[in-house]
Amino acid sequence: MFARETTIAATEPEFTAEQIGWRFTLGAVILVGAYVAWPIIPLVMATDLDPGVRAGISGVLGATPFVSKFVAIAIMGRPAYYFLKRKVYKRLRRRFAGAPAK
Repeated sequence: MFARETTIAATEPEFTAEQIGWRFTLGAVILVGAYVAWPIIPLVMATDLDPGVRAGISGVLGATPFVSKFVAIAIMGRPAYYFLKRKVYKRLRRRFAGAPAK
């Protein structure tokens, strides 16, 4: 199971956080910052705006975290994708390496 993942990871170029630089930081800020939109939805619904306008604004705010993922990935680029993928796989392997099979 892990042998296939190891061969895939071996063919991917390795990038460090320093090589990725500001693009990685900006993408991470966009990902985290987009979730600030959800708590704003109740405030929009409490306003005296037209119901259609409120629905439109709350719909845009509700979709912001989903859309921000595409924007952040586009900003980060392929090096950041490989960097994050490698880090997540390493952490998951360590986490589940000692777990019993079910």
